[in-house]
Amino acid sequence: MNDSPSIHSRSIAVFSLFATVSVVCSAEPLPLSTSYWKDPAFLKSFNGSYRIEARIEPTVSTEERGLLVEIQTLMASGKREEALAKLKASPLTPKSPALTFNLANIHFELGSNEEAIAAYQAALKDYPSFRRAHRNLALAYVREKKLEEALSHLTEAIRLGDSEGSTYGLLGYTRLARQEWASALQAYRLAQVTEPEVPEWKAGIAQSLQNLDEKKEAIALLDEVIRQRPLEASYSVLQANILLDLEEREAAVKALDFPYRLELLDADNILLLADLHLRALRPAAARAAITSAFAGERKPSTSATLRLVSTASSQSDWPLVKELLEKAREEEPSRPLQLATARFLIESGENPESGAELLGTLVDQDPTDGQALLILARHRTAIGQQDSAELLLERATADPVAAYEAHVELARLYVSQGRYVDALASVDAALRLNPTDELRRYHEALQQTAEASG
Repeated sequence: MNDSPSIHSRSIAVFSLFATVSVVCSAEPLPLSTSYWKDPAFLKSFNGSYRIEARIEPTVSTEERGLLVEIQTLMASGKREEALAKLKASPLTPKSPALTFNLANIHFELGSNEEAIAAYQAALKDYPSFRRAHRNLALAYVREKKLEEALSHLTEAIRLGDSEGSTYGLLGYTRLARQEWASALQAYRLAQVTEPEVPEWKAGIAQSLQNLDEKKEAIALLDEVIRQRPLEASYSVLQANILLDLEEREAAVKALDFPYRLELLDADNILLLADLHLRALRPAAARAAITSAFAGERKPSTSATLRLVSTASSQSDWPLVKELLEKAREEEPSRPLQLATARFLIESGENPESGAELLGTLVDQDPTDGQALLILARHRTAIGQQDSAELLLERATADPVAAYEAHVELARLYVSQGRYVDALASVDAALRLNPTDELRRYHEALQQTAEASG
């Protein structure tokens, strides 16, 4: 059978279950930086909300106006607690949407979000078209990460005529959280009209562009953001992940290296950097990063560690795999950790029997787990139990995550048995899932072999 075609599983298996770099999910908007709430553009916008806009907002009586002047004097002197106490003590406040709104603003500035939300809601109950109350209530909801609640009030504020950059920017932020990429992009760009230098809006545009497959422009924008906020690692991490989308791994390493050297990366992203070094055959740099990731008080997540285990396994660096699995040890091992352990025990040769036994248990627990079925099938093939392996692979084809590799493995198994027609059917199924040029060429070679064998 030496002259029959063969499939190299690592090169063909584009959807490899174990050897892919997993990137940070771009669907979630980057958390608003703590710097945003201190940004001059935001402060100018928020402080402006203390001004009365008579066209769209509640009127105030002479008494209310006098109290507001006293409050503004106290605020100008930085006496927010005194201003808050004065508003709370006044019998005018519960009856006045304008005063209640100012009460909410002071709560917001003092960081009392729940009290601020309640007061904004009270002001809106008495005066539903209070534009600034809608906008500022949305700000408070964003701080509480209640983005759906914020969205409706941002939309209403804009309907009532709000055109502040912060309002449009936060509208983009909430749209991005809903994965409404085009709407988010439009909102962020409107925010830039009046607040062109706010880095959060540039980063939001970059995330929107990333998801709209305009990655080059996204990278260029993030260059600007990183120059503005070099000490906020989230922007460099986002840029690195976009570069990984473009398969520009060395550029991704460069993006991560700067915050890494400044000790700004969290443990998971340090392991991402280690993974990239390992793939680039720089084991010393990878091991230095791994040591750094596990040296901190907050250890890497199991999922981040297992991604690195995948890469080390694909390179048969079994000492590193063993070390990482020991570091990832859990009190109650998760299923992914058990799968990785079983694969290590089998493929490293350390204890194939124990690995196969563990896989058998996992398959019994979930007969539809394609990953476990694939690993066990490969083991059964290696020890000559081809009939059992075939059955396991057929079951694995029902799992969408494992189906591609399962069809490829079946083709390899059939070729080893001289079953070329069956092998062609498996390759056809794999092509329907992932029509790569390499697999097409293999199909042609296999077709010729099948015809020649009669």
